Amino acid sequence: MDLYRNMHNGPPPARAECQYPVLPVGQNFVVDFGRQKALHGKWQVVVNDEAPFYLCQRVFENGTLSRRKSADHRRKFFEREIYLALEKEE
Repeated sequence: MDLYRNMHNGPPPARAECQYPVLPVGQNFVVDFGRQKALHGKWQVVVNDEAPFYLCQRVFENGTLSRRKSADHRRKFFEREIYLALEKEE
């Protein structure tokens, strides 16, 4: 019991530092690379509090956000993935 208590009373785990500027909520990007076809499509940053990891939701063709919470419609992306997608759009 003491071992368990000692393991969880330490300092919080270190967060990864951002290498790029923090993206604003509402930033859209298109993923059209990689092997996972479920990732391909238009996404939008929904939560940026945990940067460099961003919670994103799929954007439908009519511009609305998906309300589904499955992995195909709501996913965390690492900042480098998003910036790679933004560079490809330019």
